[in-house]
Amino acid sequence: MHRKNDEWVSLDREDIWDEFVNGNYHCFKPLFESYFEEMYGYGIKLCNRPSIVKDAIQDLFKAVWERRDDLDHIDSPNVYLFVSLRRKILKAVKRENKANGDLSEVNEDSFTSFSIEEIIITDEVKHSNKRELKEALNRLSDRQKEVIYLHYYNGMSYGEIQDILSIKRQSVRNHMYRGMQTLRELLDNEIMKLVISLLVTFQFSISLFL
Repeated sequence: MHRKNDEWVSLDREDIWDEFVNGNYHCFKPLFESYFEEMYGYGIKLCNRPSIVKDAIQDLFKAVWERRDDLDHIDSPNVYLFVSLRRKILKAVKRENKANGDLSEVNEDSFTSFSIEEIIITDEVKHSNKRELKEALNRLSDRQKEVIYLHYYNGMSYGEIQDILSIKRQSVRNHMYRGMQTLRELLDNEIMKLVISLLVTFQFSISLFL
């Protein structure tokens, strides 16, 4: 028995996904809305081309709708959607580059920089400290930035990141550990407190060995 049309508002998005794949197609719009912001933010980090990212998200959810009767095998909608988005964006970038005469290989590990706006801590934090933290984050490798972004900004588990990036879980741990070690080397103790504040803001564990 399906929920009434307006009851989805009290569900988290994985529950909304379950409702959708179980036949409550009224959940499609709230499902799209619950994922769009995070997927767009991640997509922009991959290629920084808004039109490609938006088209990829639209195409992905069009495919989700068309395959709605065949998605009950998906164990993790997070992994399914982010993996699919990553693939669509990389393919679109390759197509666009080729159409523009750029035949160079696309770096599939490329991940763009953090901005000041993404250093969301508290209003009391000085702008200069946010800038210093942003600069330190952007000195990490692309893969370290992507792992940190997925874990702390999108709440992905190490297992989900492993599947999204098609790397071993130990590699996820190593990227996280080395990234945080680099931040400790670049930042003084006061700024590292801001890093911890950042992680607490997003309500995720700061342990490096989950």
